[in-house]
Amino acid sequence: MENLRHRTLSGLGWTGGTQVLGQALQLAISVILARQLSPREFGLIGMVLVFTVLASSLSNMGLGASIIQNRAVSNLHLNSIFWLNITVGSILTLLFGLAAPLVASFYDEPAVQLLTVAVAITIVLNSLNIVQEALLDKSLSFRTKFWVDFISISTSGVLALVMAWAGAGVWCLVGQLICAAAIRVVVMWRMSNWRPGISFELSAVKELMQFGGPLVVYTIINYLGTHFDKLAIGRLMGSSALGIYNLADRLMRLPLTNVTGLTHTVMFPALSAMQEDDDAVKRVYLRANRMIALLTFPMMIGLSVLAEPAILVVYGDKWRGTIELVQILCFAGMYQSVCNTAGWIFLSRGRTDILLRLGIYTAFVRMAGVFVGYRWGVIGIAWAYMLGGYFFICYPTWFAAGRLIHLRVRDMVRNMVGPLCCATAMGVLIWISDEWVFAEQSKWIRLVVQVPCGILVYWFLIQWFQLEAWGDVRMVLLEKGGGRNRFIRWLLSNDSIAKS
Repeated sequence: MENLRHRTLSGLGWTGGTQVLGQALQLAISVILARQLSPREFGLIGMVLVFTVLASSLSNMGLGASIIQNRAVSNLHLNSIFWLNITVGSILTLLFGLAAPLVASFYDEPAVQLLTVAVAITIVLNSLNIVQEALLDKSLSFRTKFWVDFISISTSGVLALVMAWAGAGVWCLVGQLICAAAIRVVVMWRMSNWRPGISFELSAVKELMQFGGPLVVYTIINYLGTHFDKLAIGRLMGSSALGIYNLADRLMRLPLTNVTGLTHTVMFPALSAMQEDDDAVKRVYLRANRMIALLTFPMMIGLSVLAEPAILVVYGDKWRGTIELVQILCFAGMYQSVCNTAGWIFLSRGRTDILLRLGIYTAFVRMAGVFVGYRWGVIGIAWAYMLGGYFFICYPTWFAAGRLIHLRVRDMVRNMVGPLCCATAMGVLIWISDEWVFAEQSKWIRLVVQVPCGILVYWFLIQWFQLEAWGDVRMVLLEKGGGRNRFIRWLLSNDSIAKS
């Protein structure tokens, strides 16, 4: 168990480094591209990705997760999964290439046809890495994944910027996608020790499909529910509206990707390894969730409060329509950051059947919300997305996950009260100062002054109230090397607040 704990902490460190550095690179690249391109061009690529990203996920067929969850995976299993994924990926690439005219007709956008053909190439490229990536996750070998992600993101980003400056328009985004997928294949194969053999056994695939089968259906249902808003906006409101909505959605998901996403990569294999010990799973789950809340809640509330100066300073006036959407969707991101973690429990316990039923229910809520909110345009859809999550999704999800590990919903909620109250207080104070003190100042001054002030206020509050989540984060940071640094040791100590 101690070895698992050490590997999990190491995995969090490397995965955290990957996410922070990768997201920083992607954010910098996307900002430059957003200033070079128009919302319409981002909307065009968004129309294509609604379909092709789903297809890329389907080529996995849930078998990557099966490799992680199953403790008795043989080389025959791995070979069979590899060749099946390649076959399915190739078929899906061909099908989407042939279906490109239908996709263009659906959106009534002729430019989408050739874009769909080009982006479909990423489906087969992504299928080449599924076994290698699952094996790295299973063994918690996240140092290798760090370098794979860093090299693919940086190389594809440079290519996209060069193409944008050369006037390639929307094709610089296509080039970025294809280059990232291709580089990822090359680097992953170079750094992974596993190589496929010439063997295939249908019974081996069927054995793992008992876990992965429901996961495939869940992936389809969940993806449609999550992206139905984008599908409807692209079809009914056009590429410019979709481009603006996509940017707001992407900004909202930055904290989710950087915190909840990186934790999932580590926690799923870790909880799978301790799946027989309910008390240990419950303890680790609550600790991880309050640490996530400690980090994501202030990010979401802060971004919502400072959305106007942030968007105008970073992206420019042509993206002004994103401001109100970001303010609304950030509150959806708050609940998603801690509610999505229920998936760790379903997957680690092999209960993809429950995950599937919840996915169907959630998709229904999402789709109904789009139909209700469409009357008020993209703003109405954003409000429906946010409110539907709080009123109809959170409780059923937590209740179903809690039953598996004998954990009550009230305990899950109580576990995050501290970070929520501190983040809310910080947000109110920053909003008051932004409205009453800095209202007449330039957007640059508002952003440069208010962000550090928000961080200091939140840091003061979590130390003053000695939040348990802050103690957990401090322990992880100190254990991973911060304890050797005098300044970090002082910064993370309880006494520092008294001296400040």
